Amino acid sequence: MLNSRALVFFINPPNSNDLGTLQADGKYVSKGVQHTDWANFPHLGILSLASYVDLIPGLESIYIDGVIHDIDTIIGAVRERADRTFAVCLSAITANYEAAIILARTIKTIDPAITIVMGNDHFSAMNQEIFAHHDWIDCGFIGNEIYTGLGDYLRDRQRGQTDGIYPGSIRQHCGRIIVDRQIREDINRIVDYRLIDRTLPHSAVYSTNFTRRLGNRIHQLTGRRAQRGVPVEIGRGCIKFSGNDACSFCSIQYGEIWKNELPAADAWRAIHQAWSAGYDYLYVTADELPLTFASLMLEMAASPPDWWKGLEADERPILVGYARTDGMERVQVLEAMRTIGFRILFVGVDAGVALSLQALNKPLKSKCPELAAKQMYEANLRALENARKHQVSIKAGFVLGHLGMNESLLEENVQMYIEFLRSGKDVIISADIELLSPEPGSKDFNYLIDPKSAEAFSERLGLPIAPYALRSQVASKYRGIDAFDREGAIEDYVEVFMPTLSKSQLSGARDRVRSECTQLGIVIGDDI
Repeated sequence: MLNSRALVFFINPPNSNDLGTLQADGKYVSKGVQHTDWANFPHLGILSLASYVDLIPGLESIYIDGVIHDIDTIIGAVRERADRTFAVCLSAITANYEAAIILARTIKTIDPAITIVMGNDHFSAMNQEIFAHHDWIDCGFIGNEIYTGLGDYLRDRQRGQTDGIYPGSIRQHCGRIIVDRQIREDINRIVDYRLIDRTLPHSAVYSTNFTRRLGNRIHQLTGRRAQRGVPVEIGRGCIKFSGNDACSFCSIQYGEIWKNELPAADAWRAIHQAWSAGYDYLYVTADELPLTFASLMLEMAASPPDWWKGLEADERPILVGYARTDGMERVQVLEAMRTIGFRILFVGVDAGVALSLQALNKPLKSKCPELAAKQMYEANLRALENARKHQVSIKAGFVLGHLGMNESLLEENVQMYIEFLRSGKDVIISADIELLSPEPGSKDFNYLIDPKSAEAFSERLGLPIAPYALRSQVASKYRGIDAFDREGAIEDYVEVFMPTLSKSQLSGARDRVRSECTQLGIVIGDDI
């Protein structure tokens, strides 16, 4: 029997720490718009999925970003349309997972007939625990290549059937959990930017945040006046995923496909689509562009479309993206990226002593760790020189802390970070320095819940960690649960894996690096 309901909500929940307190009337007192990078841009994940589903006959997508709208506004939007709402799809990362559960439970209370679907990294990493605690969630999707599966599931469920194969899905059927493997599918080529404001207004706040936080800084760096920014997907993946060998703190759940990309002509169309919608600062989301997507960068530079060639240089959109310092040594690729329009690169800096690089699972090119660390530091300096030569600005990212870190390693790393910043003060325009957070799906979270694997790794490194009894006690706090306090997890990680340090010592070291940034005129955090 065909369900006459047609509305499908795609919601990025507010960050859980923004919810404030629950009042007697059942409403939350929000602390206000989340002050993160993503308050400057539309949410690409839910927008892309909403655009795909909106093309399915009989379904109508609604886009809502909890970075802009508080949880009560979101609940109110669903409540007003409950009799026409078929499904609510929630994007769950660790930072917003508890808010996602509150939304899902409240929506089921409003109308149990509304289908709840969940996805993104936290769900992908912890789906078994989530289903164990919340068996009323109807379906979830794991990884990235989920468009076909989601579309087929929604179509079938609207017809009252859910016994098909839905690639990437995990769901309960007839009292058992069914998991359907992902399939390779192309990156979605259709993004309907009109959805951003079709139901609730978003663009005005995005634009205000963008102008206030980024506009003047971009003008200082590039001489260009950028008005609006948006993420653009022309590829997804990371070179390290090819060997299932991500950095220790990486929690990206890429599923079974480590790399996916558009052909050069379609990548240009994605850029044109965003530019035609009024966006002139395009945030390319793929990781490590010069390494993972070198051929795509070269092919795009060799085949610029007519619309691009017809624009003056200062009329073309500004592109920003991710890179690694050793990738920036590929001069031909860097030249191609500059030709395409990349002006700012977000660089995760692998500056640190050998043991720290090993602990963070960084890509060491030599079997001798000391030589490899020296090579990486030299690559960092060459990256700065290449950035100068090709007039590309760098936003540097540092992660502070790792399994086995002690006082001497902490001090050595801080000194190397500061030296790098001083060497690149003319091209490094901002820096993020954050404490390692053990997010579900990462190696570091696995160490937290598996004391034996942590012990094996610590012995390999020759770096002491806390006794097994304490590690086992802490592990028991996290096993089997689906939600936890992230700050508390950082403190637990420090206690068991950096037993000679404290979180306050790490925070103090971070503040030293930030202070150095201030003295050098390097912006700290999200302001670029």
